[in-house]
Amino acid sequence: MLSFKLISPTVLFPLLLLLGIVEAANRFHGMAASNSAPNGAYRCRTQAEWNSLASNARANGFQSIRIVGLDCNALDLASSAAAANGLTVMAGIWFSGTVAANLVQINNEVQVFRAAHGKWGAGRYKALTIGNEAADSAANVAAKVDDVRGYLRSIGINTPVATVHHWVAIRDNPGNLCRGDFVGANAHAFFDGNVAANAAGDFVFGTVVPALRSACPGKSIIITESGWPSRGATNGRAVPSVANERAALINLNCAASRDTSVQVYAFEADDQTWKGNDVERSFGIFGKITLNGDVFNNC
Repeated sequence: MLSFKLISPTVLFPLLLLLGIVEAANRFHGMAASNSAPNGAYRCRTQAEWNSLASNARANGFQSIRIVGLDCNALDLASSAAAANGLTVMAGIWFSGTVAANLVQINNEVQVFRAAHGKWGAGRYKALTIGNEAADSAANVAAKVDDVRGYLRSIGINTPVATVHHWVAIRDNPGNLCRGDFVGANAHAFFDGNVAANAAGDFVFGTVVPALRSACPGKSIIITESGWPSRGATNGRAVPSVANERAALINLNCAASRDTSVQVYAFEADDQTWKGNDVERSFGIFGKITLNGDVFNNC
């Protein structure tokens, strides 16, 4: 019998991986990314910066990149980077305020997506989302989702279309927010205030997912963002720190491994210091949290 105690740790861990005794895998489907480069004021990512992000995502086992809006020529740049790295893109049309007040922008960006679909191919796109926690009524947002989906189908584009909202809003407005081709839900245990970092994934898969399945029976569920901040104010039991961000990502990854019917996008690629407070600024992962060899080796 092989005696593990005679083997040094640097040799033992790879051996355990080979034997299947330790599981090391990224169970997140994708990574959410801002269109802004990290650090400082809002500045559009360059093609080189998108390329670096996509390469990093691929190296860490992510399959997709999510972009919330189409400013900064992000759809074309992110699609180019994704294509070079074998990733898909979840494209998002973001707007502030009501659908009616932003109708021209939304319709113009649908045409931007149409052009990108023609350029990069149907297989490049995981989905198109209309709004991210939009401030308009659920009925108005759902009606625009129906409108965009109907238009795209009429021109032969079958990319799934939905909106993205906070999971509680979806739970409470199923008649409207479950009408897309899938359920796109943002779910951060941190903002619940009753969940410690090391239970972030248990919260998502034990509380959020069952609530969404009950509200939207038969619909596929994508958790479009979930993560943990490393700085800022405490929210009840939720304490921001690098150690807690790591713990949250470990628990999210392990929880995702137990229910592969739900896809999760980690939030987010890097810290975004242009945002309003330290909590919002500090969800970044790359360059702060070690994934391969640490987070993904703890289930």
